[in-house]
Amino acid sequence: MPIFAKTKLVIHEDCLRTRSITLSYQGPNPQNLYREIKKLLSTVLQLEEHEVEEREFSWDRSTAEEKFRVTFYAVKDFDLNTYMEMIVRLEGEAKPSKEFGKEGFAKVVLESRIRTEYPQDTFWQRSLIYELFRSFYHKVIYSSARERYREECAKLTNLIYEKLRSFLNLLPKGV
Repeated sequence: MPIFAKTKLVIHEDCLRTRSITLSYQGPNPQNLYREIKKLLSTVLQLEEHEVEEREFSWDRSTAEEKFRVTFYAVKDFDLNTYMEMIVRLEGEAKPSKEFGKEGFAKVVLESRIRTEYPQDTFWQRSLIYELFRSFYHKVIYSSARERYREECAKLTNLIYEKLRSFLNLLPKGV
């Protein structure tokens, strides 16, 4: 859980080598990705379903073609100072189909990062002595834990990606 402090030092690092992973789909029932993404985020990250936020939600059903855009946001705590943020953007379109009910396309973009926050509200937390101790602790002791958290974050992101590909019955690239 992010630290709620007026001032804080935030150390931010992307979990993947690239900033994001994109999954494109064209076929039957792309709108079903909405429920699947929400379910996957809660099960893989071991969160309650209400802990997965929808930061942006737009679902236009005014015409025969449904256009949708949803941004999911989830936070998984690793320890008191470090947590993982996962942002999943879903965008697509579905139109009526005699064969499948609905068919269309969807694009899913996954981003994940870890953040370490150190509060700096009190006089002690802003002092030079505290900063020296915090820097030593972070570089010498905590860096290995942070690296483990980054690897866990990348593993969870790739697991969600693979489960989405499996849900959509997509073959790996090059096959």
